[in-house]
Amino acid sequence: MQCLKCGNDFDDLYQCPLCSEVWRKSGKFNQITTGIEDYLIALFLGMMVITVLLQVFMRNFFQSGIQGADDLIRHLVLWVAFFGAGIATRNQSHVKIDVLSNLVKDNVKKYFDVIVNLFSCIVCVILMIAACQFVFIEYQSQVHSQFLDLPVWIMEIVMPLGYLIISIRFAHNCITGLQDIFRERAN
Repeated sequence: MQCLKCGNDFDDLYQCPLCSEVWRKSGKFNQITTGIEDYLIALFLGMMVITVLLQVFMRNFFQSGIQGADDLIRHLVLWVAFFGAGIATRNQSHVKIDVLSNLVKDNVKKYFDVIVNLFSCIVCVILMIAACQFVFIEYQSQVHSQFLDLPVWIMEIVMPLGYLIISIRFAHNCITGLQDIFRERAN
């Protein structure tokens, strides 16, 4: 079997031994945040699927639905998207434009990866600030969702939180890339 993350070939195991070893050495903070992210995305995706199925069932058989469920589903999609982006950044499987890195040699490619991660981190910090401003405006407007009469800003708090998680992951990837470069130079 071949690992989808690192391309390592391994036999008769559930997890890639190389990736799981890297994960074990990544530190307690990274392991805890990884577990929380994985749990929350599964929870929100499950809630989304169950709510949609209940809506379809109730509309077809009872000609009614769950009040505010469409609003809830819309916000759950937002939560799943941001947590999914954080997980993609954690695994370094996010979408990136790598035209230049395909044209250069492998030893220079590491420098491009560090620059791309640094630039992405800066962009995410800027987006996080803008998202904080947006959520603050929503907080001031005191608009409530139809679902459980929740304030809309609580349902949208994932935007700055998501950008924070993504920027931390990009910063971590940048630091890890720099450490790899310095280790190579030392050897």
